[in-house]
Amino acid sequence: MGRAITKMPNPENHGQRKTRRRHQKSRNGCFECKRRRIKCDEEKPACVRCVSGFYKCVYPATFTPGKKDLGGELSVPSSSRGTLSPSPSVSLYRELSPSTRSTTEARTFFPSTDTPSELSDTDLYHHYLQHTSRTLAYSKHDQSALQIGIPTLALQSRTVFHSVLAASAACIACDMISRKPPAEVAAVKQALVTGYRHYHSASERMRESMSSVATLKLEPLLASALMLVPFATASQQINHWLSEKGGVDEPQKPLSSTPRDIIVIMRGIRATLQTLDCESPVSGIAQSPVTDPGIDDFSILPEARIKVSGIATPCNHTMGPIIASTSEEAYSKLQKRLDYALYHCGDANGTLTACGAALDILKDIRSNAFSFRYSQRSSPPSFSPLNDVSKDLFEPQSMSLPQVASWLRSFANRSVVPQPTEPLTRYFLTFLVQVPQEYLDLVLPLLDKRLESPVGAELDDSSIELTMEQALALDIYAHWSVLMFLVEEESWWIGNLPFVTLSGMVNRFGNNFVTRLWPEEEKGGRWWPVGMLNILREIKQYQ
Repeated sequence: MGRAITKMPNPENHGQRKTRRRHQKSRNGCFECKRRRIKCDEEKPACVRCVSGFYKCVYPATFTPGKKDLGGELSVPSSSRGTLSPSPSVSLYRELSPSTRSTTEARTFFPSTDTPSELSDTDLYHHYLQHTSRTLAYSKHDQSALQIGIPTLALQSRTVFHSVLAASAACIACDMISRKPPAEVAAVKQALVTGYRHYHSASERMRESMSSVATLKLEPLLASALMLVPFATASQQINHWLSEKGGVDEPQKPLSSTPRDIIVIMRGIRATLQTLDCESPVSGIAQSPVTDPGIDDFSILPEARIKVSGIATPCNHTMGPIIASTSEEAYSKLQKRLDYALYHCGDANGTLTACGAALDILKDIRSNAFSFRYSQRSSPPSFSPLNDVSKDLFEPQSMSLPQVASWLRSFANRSVVPQPTEPLTRYFLTFLVQVPQEYLDLVLPLLDKRLESPVGAELDDSSIELTMEQALALDIYAHWSVLMFLVEEESWWIGNLPFVTLSGMVNRFGNNFVTRLWPEEEKGGRWWPVGMLNILREIKQYQ
């Protein structure tokens, strides 16, 4: 009986065998999935497993995708990912892909699982309209561009559409984190992975459009950059939160955050625009169909007025008066440290000159930000030519950009030189655009070494020895990070990232690397950035 039962065909087993026989192996998967010996879903522009693990997704050249639609028009947003048909090989655009540091760290807490489908394109677009567009900027003049202009342009350009959805996904993830209690880690991961998918698609389309001047449309390029900047910064703090929730206590674990992505976006777009002669029409450059979606540069939506009134601005931030009253002396000491280094060390390779230029820029930013807000003067301050960067973020001063609508130009340049009631976020971020590349080349490798927790007593000083040039570069960046404390409540996409950045710097290099190289500083008391960091830490404990 037992043998007969064994030989009797089982319908379920038979069905399973038929299913296995029907399965055909595909050799069209990406190289990364082949290397890891896992099944690739062959989704374009990047497979789910590579997106969720932040791996570089490259497909074999012999693979021929379906008909590629390079058109720039969209009728309505769709919940189906296939409707938008993003272009292939998204990871080739390295400059606008997640940084190496983010990629390495993300692999430790992003499982290779499929992204849930709850966050459809329609969901993200509607969330942008109803929530994200009202919170991205709290300047009342920005609201019309964010709530009318950008969404309208997104319906006509896939590049802008993906950028908007990326910002919306980051907004959802940040909202999840800020809840009491926070959302489940898996839900935050899902939102972030979805955001990165659209970030990849937008950056690839930007790369394609910039490679062909003949068909270049400047409006989608500029609008997309404006949307990707918030995603680049928000994703950093989301990554840090996820890393903390990973539960793995690794000694000397590097921070998952990095300023590289936002620097590349802001400086890369400006550099690209500078290659175009926009004083006169360029042959072949296409005029965007969205030149004026009914936006007056000074129009204010009623909802925007209400939204602005309830937000904490730098003027009433708890740290505002403290930083304003102590920063002038701190910057004076920083200038003396630079002068000391120039006198005693010389500047054979030009790094101290680059640090000096960065410090001059930062001093002007600090002066212009505080001079009118915390003084009794009845007229706005006069701004120095160095800091008059109203066209410096994405629009070089020598260009008029006639192909870009006036509302978009105004939005891109808004609040760069701040008025007393205007937000400071974008003005403070111009530091990353204005500083010399030589300064960034010096400071960014040092910032990559920041740690999530203190190194401990077992690490001797020789392993964290810094040159004067390196110490000055970090010193200047630390002073800028203190200014950024003031916008953590103003901009959700900045959040506590400056606090995390400065804490990671102190964890790695200690709070006395300045006094080790400038012994006379020890007589003047605690290093100013550490003092401000400790005050903010205490404030956060009681909030």
